[in-house]
This record gives sequence, C-alpha cells and structure tokens, in this order.
Amino acid sequence: MPDGRMVMPPAPPIKRSYINKRALNIKYRFNGDFIVAGRPLVLTTDPAESERAHVATGLRVWDGGIVLARYFERYVPEALDARGGQRLRGLELGCGTGVAGLAFAYLGQEVILSDIGDLQKAATEANVAQNQNHFLVAGGSVSYQSVDWKNLPAREQFGAFDVVFAGDVIWHETLVQPFLDALCWVVSGPGAREILLSHKVRDEESVALFERSVSERGLVVEKKVATEPLLEPDGHPEVFIYHIRARAHALT
Repeated sequence: MPDGRMVMPPAPPIKRSYINKRALNIKYRFNGDFIVAGRPLVLTTDPAESERAHVATGLRVWDGGIVLARYFERYVPEALDARGGQRLRGLELGCGTGVAGLAFAYLGQEVILSDIGDLQKAATEANVAQNQNHFLVAGGSVSYQSVDWKNLPAREQFGAFDVVFAGDVIWHETLVQPFLDALCWVVSGPGAREILLSHKVRDEESVALFERSVSERGLVVEKKVATEPLLEPDGHPEVFIYHIRARAHALT
C-alpha cells in the first residue's frame, strides 16, 4: 500500500438461488414426508443444481408428477368403481423418479414405468426397490421398460392399458410432437382406455401447440382439471390435468 490506501480483498461471488414458494418439489423432501394411502413414498433424487439433473431431467422430481400422484388418490377409487373393482393396469410415459407411477401402485394397481437412458433406468429402478414393500402390501406391482418416443417399440408386447399417464413431459415445444407420437402409439393395437397428462405451465407456446395438435392426432381432450381448488394444499395454480381419449372411445 505505497499510497497509504487500504486495498480490500475481492468480495466472494454471490450464489443466487431461485426459490418458488409454491413449488411442491421444495415442500416435499421425499424422505418419508410424502404419504400415499397411509404409507411413506421415498425417493432418491438429484438436487436441481446437479450436473446430472441437467443431463437427465428425470433424476429430479417435478411438480406435475407430485400433483398426479396426489390426484390418483381420487382417480383410482372412482375408476375402480366404474370398472367393477377390477385392478387397473397403467403405463407411465417419461416416468423420471417414478413418483406418479409408484403412487398408482401404492393404491394397489399394476403399472409399467417407462423412460429412456441407462442412467435414468438405474435411478428409477432404485426408487422402485426402496418402495417395494409398501406397494406389495397394497397389492400393487411395478416394472420398468425403456420406451423411446422417437423409436417406439412394437405395441403388442405391452398389452392393453386402462390408463396411460405422464407428468411434466412437454415442458418445451420440441417435446410436444414426440409425446403425441407416443400417445398415438399407446392407443393403437391393444389400446388404452384413457390418458392423463399432468402439466405445469411454464411457457404458453408448448401448451398451445399441444392443445392445437391433439385433435389432429385423433385424440380428444374430455376435460382439463384445475388442480389447486381440487387438491389444495397439494394442487398447484399452474398444474392442470388433461383427460384424453382416442376419438373412437370418447365418452364411452
């Protein structure tokens, strides 16, 4: 300090973080605090800032999946009543952590979880294993299959489904058409009685593209459910659940 002035050390970098107080994936840690049918559903997830979670987005739990898991507590009993009590068979597309599909199994139903990539497969199967005792006690069953929407497998090997569902899978416009390809695939062949899409609105463009394109694919949106008034406190003002059918099966 030859001129007598004190030189201050550089300030440490400011670490900024965005916290949405409405985000359900902040509300729940999935360490035993998320209860479905009276049993804790436990998930191992990556933090939002992890490099892996940016490569494989399904390593994080998303609000659309959480809301769908809670919605099943209403949907499944009603669907069972409508179908004479016969156990439901479901398929989850783009399952990620498996939160929605595992909740479906916690309610005593059969589900195939599906996604892509070896990293995602290992993570999802680990979540299945750590919840196995709970869904088995309830009479549910869970398996995992890789399903690439851009290279769809033979449909017949999967059999018929009562419900096919997905949560937060069209968060970008580029995902809309591949997802619609997958929906056309699931209603083909052995078929699917109903499709549920739980979606958190992040950009209006992807929502508009999806809603505009559904009918062009021979699908019908029978209703769009606002989840906040229905599922408070586990609904969300930006999460909506679409009930979709193939046009030939609409209103049947």
